[in-house]
Amino acid sequence: MRRRLVYVGLQIILFQGCSYYTYNPADVDNLPNLYDRRIGQVAIIDESIEINAREALNNDLIIPYQSHININVYNGTLLVTGEALDEGVNKQILEKVRILQGVKRVQDEIVDAPETHASSQANDSLTTNRIKTELDNIHDLAYFSSANIKVITENGSVYLMGLVYKEEADRVTSVVQQVPGVTKIVRLFEYLP
Repeated sequence: MRRRLVYVGLQIILFQGCSYYTYNPADVDNLPNLYDRRIGQVAIIDESIEINAREALNNDLIIPYQSHININVYNGTLLVTGEALDEGVNKQILEKVRILQGVKRVQDEIVDAPETHASSQANDSLTTNRIKTELDNIHDLAYFSSANIKVITENGSVYLMGLVYKEEADRVTSVVQQVPGVTKIVRLFEYLP
């Protein structure tokens, strides 16, 4: 009888600490997926690098007020996109992210310019969603999953990241070229043998 009371008491204590989670589809894009080709805990390390980079930039006294920066990481490659008011701010941003643990390479795609308008950012989101939809329709490549392609759009430029075979990279690029709103494609793929 006493064991049953302890068990019931433990359940009550555990349930009191629970909180409700509201599903947000955007959260799913950042989670490792079943088809992920990255080895071991690399996807989790990449997510940690993104969080640490954003925190380092947001805690700076100048950077948040003189730039609009996006951070994306795949397999240790850190992509920095967005706008900075001048080259000095750009340099500060790169210095902060280069030193983060786990970063193998930094791809600087920061433009020295004022922040893009909200309408441009909305168009970029729409372009990214269109690209993801088109990539989901690729069914004729063996072992291909669109979940292995990270798509980032910044001011019409599309950045493609992932571990892919050469044939997959070429096919993905040709699909992206057909999407309205794409002005430039930058392939940051790592190729599988």
